Amino acid sequence: MGLARRDLHGKKEAHKRVVDKPITEVREAGICMRENSFYVDTVRSFRDRRYEYKGLNKTWKGKLAEAKSSGNSMKIQEAQDMVVLYDSLQLAHKCILNSFYGYVMRKGARWYSMEMAGVVTYTGAKIIQNARLLVEKIGRPLELDTDGIWCVLPGSFPENFTFKTEAAKKLTVSYPCVMLNVDVARNNTNDQYQLVSLFY
Repeated sequence: MGLARRDLHGKKEAHKRVVDKPITEVREAGICMRENSFYVDTVRSFRDRRYEYKGLNKTWKGKLAEAKSSGNSMKIQEAQDMVVLYDSLQLAHKCILNSFYGYVMRKGARWYSMEMAGVVTYTGAKIIQNARLLVEKIGRPLELDTDGIWCVLPGSFPENFTFKTEAAKKLTVSYPCVMLNVDVARNNTNDQYQLVSLFY
């Protein structure tokens, strides 16, 4: 549609609307490319560091229990401080790990990829669905998320198993957590992504 107006001399001028034409731009998308593994390497690095801090937190909780039984107030205070430190560090890394999905969706991000965002949401949804199916066979799921699950299990269901190592140390594992972790590993491991040299 054109616009018309009259100038000071009474002459009529017509202005035509400029048609917006789409510009096509060809781009190449790659997910978890070995040539540009920044995203995967960074996520893996944060995950591994979080596990390290969780392990140290558990170690210092053991030292705290020992210090409390010995009654040494200096050791108790040191152990409490270290428990708080490592718990804070693992929680900070958890928050950062949870933000990587938002990072991948951000257009100005170094590793912006809608394909990767799609993979992340699809994988998260499948983890939740599979966890719900598994828990429904045993008890009742109350709340599910990609990083945790609240459920009601029968009292007869085995919860914790304690093993004794060769060094006479006790190792306790949560059976429901192990079951869910095995399910996630079995259904979501990408066996095609190999960390080996490529031959051309």
